[in-house]
Amino acid sequence: MTTISPTRVSMYDFLYQDTKPMVSLLADAAKLSLTQARLAMDASLQAIISALLAYQQHNDGQAVSKKLFTRTAVKELRRYNSMNFSTINATLYYRQEVADAIFHENARVIKASDYIAAQIDATSPQVQILLTSLCVIVLRELAILAEYSQLDNEELDKWFALQPQFLSVERFVANKPTSAKLAESNENEATTTSTESGLQPDLKTEVKNTTERTLLSTAQLADTPPAFDPYWHELTTFKPENHEPVQDMQLATGNYLKVIGRSPANAQQGKHNDLLVFAEMSAISLPHQRWLLQLAKISEIYLQRNRLRITSEPASAPKPPLVSLGLIGGNNDNTPTTTSEKPIEYDAPIPLWKNPVILIIIAVIGVLGGLAALKYQSQKSDGIKLATEEVIEQDLIKERQQQDVAIVMMEDDEDGAKETKEAAQ
Repeated sequence: MTTISPTRVSMYDFLYQDTKPMVSLLADAAKLSLTQARLAMDASLQAIISALLAYQQHNDGQAVSKKLFTRTAVKELRRYNSMNFSTINATLYYRQEVADAIFHENARVIKASDYIAAQIDATSPQVQILLTSLCVIVLRELAILAEYSQLDNEELDKWFALQPQFLSVERFVANKPTSAKLAESNENEATTTSTESGLQPDLKTEVKNTTERTLLSTAQLADTPPAFDPYWHELTTFKPENHEPVQDMQLATGNYLKVIGRSPANAQQGKHNDLLVFAEMSAISLPHQRWLLQLAKISEIYLQRNRLRITSEPASAPKPPLVSLGLIGGNNDNTPTTTSEKPIEYDAPIPLWKNPVILIIIAVIGVLGGLAALKYQSQKSDGIKLATEEVIEQDLIKERQQQDVAIVMMEDDEDGAKETKEAAQ
């Protein structure tokens, strides 16, 4: 079997890893130091995720998909496949309206900014720039992940329903990194030593600053995000429901194997070592559903691509990652599957000649072209007619001139004859 971490379907863990390359750009946009920006991003991610959970709780997955994931800001930002100044400019342009949509009102955005600013020794407007900009990026990343995983509205609701267990206190206590525990022990030892020896205030301040720097470096190097602050649930009015474990992990794996036509005995014997399952994790339990495993695998592939790194725009946009069907399901018999390299079958695109928009455009162009040709022929015929009339008129003028000359000459001949006759007499 191939195991995958349950945190690959955690929005908090995914965004924490995904947005790491954005620290320098957001720090520059908000005019914060790199240390302040990293701490502000951690707190901002917690606030945004809590606000998204509250939004989904008050609405549903369809509202999240249609009103958040398809916003103009998300479509504009998805035109770019790397993070650069063009991306930041688009983010700054849409940041305020997106933040108001997620938090439901601007007052909550201001309260969240004030709360974060007090923690990192910065001003509220600086934090507000970072928080609102991160709202646009978060929506863009979650929208891409949901589209690549082909989640429908019902699956989107189930995905959101699994998120509170990734934010619970029990999860962070059970999975606290060893480095963080060591830093806490160092802090306790430093505090105890300073108390027992009666250190001077200046020396106590120096010890405190050293401890803070140690904790900060530990938080920056940790692979797991910092513990979730319950204050954000109060601010966003999100009410976590009591999450009950799905079922025993071994039983869940056995049921999943039966669904796809494989017995647990064969799997344990290693005959089907291409099966993808969730690894066990303290305080985390996930059902082995096909769409959830597909989401986890695509999330892992997406993180490996490191799409938010600061780089120039690629010549061609990367394609959605394909998940091996052999990892998340296979045939209905007990023979080994041979479709491990078969990609996910997506819906075939509509041919151009069947696209109604293309047909309408062609019809409009044809009608306009016909009208233009008709008008040209009409003007051409009118021009020929006018030219013919002008030629006829010129011929009539010439004919009249010839008749006048002939008449004058006749009169001259008669006068000459009279004169000749008179002279002869």
